[in-house]
Amino acid sequence: MGFLDDLKRQAEAARAGQTIDTAALERNALLTEAACKTVFTYFDTLIRQLEVLKPISKTRYALDRRTVFEQLPMVELKVDARRRKLRGLDAHEYIALHGRLRDGRKIAFAKDFVAEIEKIDAKLRQAGAPVHAQALRNPDNHKLQEMRYEVVVDFAFGVTVTPEHDDARLHFKAINLDGFETITLDFPAVEVGSARLDELAKWMLGEPHRFFDGARNLRRVEAG
Repeated sequence: MGFLDDLKRQAEAARAGQTIDTAALERNALLTEAACKTVFTYFDTLIRQLEVLKPISKTRYALDRRTVFEQLPMVELKVDARRRKLRGLDAHEYIALHGRLRDGRKIAFAKDFVAEIEKIDAKLRQAGAPVHAQALRNPDNHKLQEMRYEVVVDFAFGVTVTPEHDDARLHFKAINLDGFETITLDFPAVEVGSARLDELAKWMLGEPHRFFDGARNLRRVEAG
């Protein structure tokens, strides 16, 4: 057995391994796409029912201890999806359901401590609300005395699902479902079916839910 023959044997083994890896990736991609189609169909059906029911969120939203919002109507519900090519497969890039929490009110308040201003600014950015902020400064030294805010009660919420095709996993990013915060978590694609999505729908409406059961990489980032 010569050196070249040994190299041929190594190359054949490498090709066999690559074939196995490619087959595994293809299986994972197909499993992930099946889950993505389930998510899109569920989201699309869900918003059609909610457009008729005109739901009121049961979630409590607080900018601070005194500025709290409850019973907010859920409006402008939309589903969005984008697709891309993945090794010849027509695959999802993401699926998103988003809407607004709006009751038409306008509120005004002021903050005069830097720490409070920083917290309220972070929560208003997270809320995605229309805001007019005005700085009131000392006319003599131009130091900030207070920030005055005018805010429309019109907050963003939603869920974006991003598939990880090679790993057969779906990544969920939820905005403002549990107050003004972002929550991310992952599930294997095979675990994302109608039962799991029912729990997500309950969470979205502010109902008791078990959506987090079995989640991986759960992370909460609260604004402010």
